Amino acid sequence: MKKIILFIALFYLGFVLFMPKVNLYYTLENFAKKEHVEIKEGSLKDRWIDLEIKDASIFYDGIDSVKVDTLHILPWIFYNKVTARGVSPSKELQSMFHASADVVTLTYSVLSYKSIMIEAKGDFGEVHGTLDVLEQKLRLILNPSAKFKNNDLVRTYFKKEEEGLVYESKL
Repeated sequence: MKKIILFIALFYLGFVLFMPKVNLYYTLENFAKKEHVEIKEGSLKDRWIDLEIKDASIFYDGIDSVKVDTLHILPWIFYNKVTARGVSPSKELQSMFHASADVVTLTYSVLSYKSIMIEAKGDFGEVHGTLDVLEQKLRLILNPSAKFKNNDLVRTYFKKEEEGLVYESKL
C-alpha cells in the first residue's frame, strides 16, 4: 500500500514539474482573447513549480488597462494559485482610478470547487472575496484605507453592510 501511495505521489509531482506551463499559458491566453482580453508579457519563465510572467500589460477591448510587474501562476491541478504583484492602472486610466495593488491573489482548490478566493492589498486597503463559479457571482468585501475611504468609486459601487463595504455583481 505504501508503494502505491508513493508511486501516485511521485507521478503527481512529476506531472506538475514537467507540465508544459508556457503552452498552458498560451492556451489560456487564447481563451481570454474570446472575452476581449489580451495580455502582452515582457518575459515568460517556467520555474518548474510555477510560471513567472514579468512586465505584463493587460488590454481590454484594445485599451491598455492594467500593468503588472510580476505574475506567478501555480498550476497544480488540485490547487491553483495566481499571484500578481505591482498591479496598477495604465497611464491612460490613472486619472480615473487612483488605486494600485501591491498583491492580488486568486486561489482555486478542488476542495472548494464552487468558488475562487480573491485577496488584494494595496493603497486602497484590503479586499477579500469570492467568485462563485457555478452561479457566476462576484462578492468583494473592502476594508478601505483612511485615504481611500471617501473615494468616489467606493461610494458608487460598494454598499455598507455588517462585514464592511460590499460589492456584489452577477457576471
